Amino acid sequence: MMTYHRAFFRLGVWVGLVAITLCAGLGLPALIATPAYAQAGGGQAVTVGETVTGTLDGENFMRAYSLSGTEGDTITIDVATEVEDLAPVVIVTDQRGAVLVQDADLATPTTATIADLKLPATGTYYIVVMRGTGAQGDASGDFTLKLSGVQQVGGQSITLENGGITFELSWNAAVDLNLEVRDPVGGSVQRFHTGVPSGGVLDADVNATCQGATANNPTETIAWPAGKVPAGSYEIIVYYTDGCNVGGPQMFTLRVTVNGQTPQTLTGTVNPGQQYLGRLVLASDGTWNLVNGGVNAGLDISVLRNELSNASVMAMGSTVSGQITNNVPAQVYTFQADANTAVDITMAAQSGSLDPYLVLLGPDNTPLANNDDVDNTTTNAGISRTLATSGTYTIIATRYGLTIGGTEGEYTLALNTVQAATTTTTTTGTTPTGGTPGPTPSPLPQGAIEIELQWTTNAALQLLVRDPSGETVYNDIPITASGGVLAVAGNIGCRDLTTAPISYVYWPPNRLLPGIYEIEVWYQNTCGDNTPVNFGLSAKVQGQTVINTTQNANPDNHYMITFNVQSDGTVIAGSGGFFDMKTANTLNYQSALSTATPITYGGRVSGSITQLQPFVVYSFEGQQGDTVTIGMNATGGTLDPTLYLVSPEGIQVAFNDDVAPGENSNSVINKVTLASSGTFYIIATHYGLNFGGTQGTFQLTLVQD
Repeated sequence: MMTYHRAFFRLGVWVGLVAITLCAGLGLPALIATPAYAQAGGGQAVTVGETVTGTLDGENFMRAYSLSGTEGDTITIDVATEVEDLAPVVIVTDQRGAVLVQDADLATPTTATIADLKLPATGTYYIVVMRGTGAQGDASGDFTLKLSGVQQVGGQSITLENGGITFELSWNAAVDLNLEVRDPVGGSVQRFHTGVPSGGVLDADVNATCQGATANNPTETIAWPAGKVPAGSYEIIVYYTDGCNVGGPQMFTLRVTVNGQTPQTLTGTVNPGQQYLGRLVLASDGTWNLVNGGVNAGLDISVLRNELSNASVMAMGSTVSGQITNNVPAQVYTFQADANTAVDITMAAQSGSLDPYLVLLGPDNTPLANNDDVDNTTTNAGISRTLATSGTYTIIATRYGLTIGGTEGEYTLALNTVQAATTTTTTTGTTPTGGTPGPTPSPLPQGAIEIELQWTTNAALQLLVRDPSGETVYNDIPITASGGVLAVAGNIGCRDLTTAPISYVYWPPNRLLPGIYEIEVWYQNTCGDNTPVNFGLSAKVQGQTVINTTQNANPDNHYMITFNVQSDGTVIAGSGGFFDMKTANTLNYQSALSTATPITYGGRVSGSITQLQPFVVYSFEGQQGDTVTIGMNATGGTLDPTLYLVSPEGIQVAFNDDVAPGENSNSVINKVTLASSGTFYIIATHYGLNFGGTQGTFQLTLVQD
């Protein structure tokens, strides 16, 4: 602490002296030398590739920033403001306060630039931004400082004389994909950090705003210039950030060029919320290879079976070191523990680009917990957990992306016991049929599938999830044969809540059933709280977010969305929306009436409902006074049938969802007397209409009673 204050006192003195010298040379009012000026700027550390913002006014007419540099680094500083009266000035000094260069040209009142400054020695440098009028005047406003350039790199490096490295991502839809490249020395080029000390720069964040999104070959490029670059593994991540009302799976092409040589490409498909990984491996002799990883499916320890069979024993209270590489993407350790032991496990990167990832397995090798980042300030990983049983536990020390990741480096792994905290929870009000009442368990159980519904009012919203076998998890059936569990039941029963309600459904880590999952949110009851409801719904599969949406709902609204887990692990999210089973209008069936399949009284036909064909239209000739019964019975798949009858005038005259709700999900329109003569239409569909997820074959019958 003493060193900190002394350093800033020295900084304040020389910044004040610099300001006096500068202003005297410009004929500007002299400034008073005081450490308060430097402290006002905070001496904030900045790095090459970073853009920061600040404010200048009468009390804080200068801002100071620090940069750690190496002899031979080349940097460029660009300061910009929209307030002409600020007329910003920028100064660079060494750590002793000697001015290296300055831009004090007040003829450019909204900008100040120092270009291609080559640092003369290794050490700390200071960048000072100040008002052109110094302490005088009342001009105030915001500015941005962008620091770019090329810094020297540690570790192995290679000089690319014929061209640098170029990563070019392109796609063909008005959606927002994003490219990130992590270099071998720990730098990350992406939309929030557009440059790194090793020289990599992002050219533009294309389709960053959906309002101006283009489908005309959107392309993002990250490039390192010719010259000295790090050798090693460059991790490539493609993010599907926003569907921009287009949505659906998107195919992309990634084209990589190194040193002017023949490009290598990979193609892939991503769904909204997914991340696709690959890596460029650049050897120190100049040879290189582009490796296609695939969609990051989250935790799948089956890919680490070789590492699991070669575990090392670790003692409680010990710290070990290890290294993660593309050839050795994980190290495995086992330890003995008694029931109710509280453990704290930390994995910290020590070199390279390593992004640590931790997994804890129970004595039966079931994943108990995993962690990528301890918090949003670090990429190090940590797990704290009280162990339920005695036995041998397993720690997997790995990296983000596991085998398809691209970060490498050394790490330290620490295993310690901690004092377990004692917590007491109380519940009030009526206990719902299924799920946990009262306060939400923390943390929520982890699983292969995790579906969470959140809102902030006292209303009762019901979460229902139907799995590929047709079983539904909800408050009346909180556990299903497929493994689905309703862990938290929100506010079913209109309890007097003291915290925001959550509903949570999950499938355990080893219970991932391929097929279509149908998620429904039903606004059941206001519970006396008429505050507008805005709910958030998310779904994760193997740790990967596949659905993340926020919706406004009114009482008795139904919202539905689906996702499809394919046999290869790819997950495709469907379109979602509100629906009303009382009317078929949202199906937009009218254009299909002209191609309806004819059926006569006493007829029996077969059909099928799929994701691509959510309804089938039939027609029959009826006479005024006829009494008809129409039946639709599922004969295969998970189909939940629904029927509508439309008159020759285009008016819906009857509908049915279930023969007996909760007992028979087939559909029947029973003994309806026709009010007119002409061509009538039968709409055969499924629950959820155009958003539903059930599918299968059916048999439809038409009888004149």
